[in-house]
Formats: sequence, C-alpha cells, structure tokens
Amino acid sequence: MNMVELPDDGLDLESDGTVDRIGGWVRQVAYEVDERRIADLALITAELVGNARRHAEGPWRVRLWRVDDRRVVRVEVEDRSPSLLPVLGRADNPSLGNGLVLVNRLSVHWGFERHEDRKVVWAEVPMG
Repeated sequence: MNMVELPDDGLDLESDGTVDRIGGWVRQVAYEVDERRIADLALITAELVGNARRHAEGPWRVRLWRVDDRRVVRVEVEDRSPSLLPVLGRADNPSLGNGLVLVNRLSVHWGFERHEDRKVVWAEVPMG
C-alpha cells in the first residue's frame, strides 16, 4: 500500500500553489492512474480539505492511498469535529455549497466515519 500523509495542520487553501501541491501528492500515490482520474482525485481532495478547513476544527489530516485489490485510490480527510457531519449541497439553499455534490459525482464511493473525538470524510476514485 502506498500512502502519503500531509501535515497535521492541514493545508491553507488560500495560499498560492495549493492545488498544484495537491496534484503532486495525488500523482505520488496514483502514478499508474489515468490522467483524467488524477484530475478528479485532485479536485475531490481539494473539496474535502476545503470543507474541513471551512467547517471543522483542526488539526486536520489528509491521507491518500491506493487500494490495489479494489483498483481505487482513496482520500480521507480527518478533522476534530465529530458532530458536524457532511451534508450534500441543496439546490434550494446555494449557501450550503455544492462541493460534496461534486465529490459524489466524481467518486465511485464516498462517505464518513464518525469517532468519539474526530470524523473522517472519504472518497474513492477508480484507477482506470
């Protein structure tokens, strides 16, 4: 299993170059994945990290790894807000955003795991 862990304090999505850095991290893990899927995975990662930074308490942790037996790359974003669960955007309330709608459309599976002191929101993208 190949895994890249990002810093405990997460990513500052306001700084220049963050999307490029996410793309680089994704490429380290998804080196045999179709280029279009790498773009999908980078976008999903940016959305999940952005949601955690905007809506949840840190520290944040991002994990990316290949699940070779299922032929997917999985991204997990962990935060310290276990009671604040992810919600898909709603057409009747644009202020809720559409980031998870995008994650839902680009991934083959996504969801969350709630723990006593944290939660993990995850998504999986096929390798091919």
